[in-house]
Amino acid sequence: MAVGWFALFALAPAAQSVRTEAPWLTVYDEAGRPKWEVGMEVLVRTDDGWEGQAVQVQLYHQGIPHLVLRAPRIRADRYGREWSLFTGEPGVDEPVGGEGEGFAFTCFEARWEGKLVLLGLHAEGRGVVLSAAEARWELGQAVFLADAHATFAGWELEFASGQYEFDSDRLVAGAATVTGHGVAVVGATLEAWPGEGRLRLTEAHLVQVP
Repeated sequence: MAVGWFALFALAPAAQSVRTEAPWLTVYDEAGRPKWEVGMEVLVRTDDGWEGQAVQVQLYHQGIPHLVLRAPRIRADRYGREWSLFTGEPGVDEPVGGEGEGFAFTCFEARWEGKLVLLGLHAEGRGVVLSAAEARWELGQAVFLADAHATFAGWELEFASGQYEFDSDRLVAGAATVTGHGVAVVGATLEAWPGEGRLRLTEAHLVQVP
């Protein structure tokens, strides 16, 4: 049965408390600060949790609003401790989208598993375009990227794993291929500062441009 509000139907674990107000669900951390707020137009209770439609999730870091996510659908356990945002019907519904840390992004699924997991990420901001098969982000820390691609200042970067550090606007990766400006270079490690348009490779050597 679809309802426009959610009544808590079990006690939350001692590590966090949960308060619900139509149509919001607010989850707090151990210090009593909000971790996230969930709002939606339609909510349905299921046997093992709940599902919702037309969803917005506001994520907090140390009680400060940090990131907002929007999605056609959400699925969560009964306490709201773990949840997944997803597109619903591919090709019909809008993708999962959001903003935060100077970036706007989309993905086809966003999950909370103690940290934020983004699948099929495409992000733009701070002078760089980033895409990754998977990104893992513990708020307040760097975001880890897998099977990633980045473009800035005429350069294209490809790497299997790396991370973007928000405080320093720095992209760090292991083995990477860099193409642009008429050259292609492979390096053992990569550091890049997209906002400054510069990068550095170690043990670099030129390869043939396709």
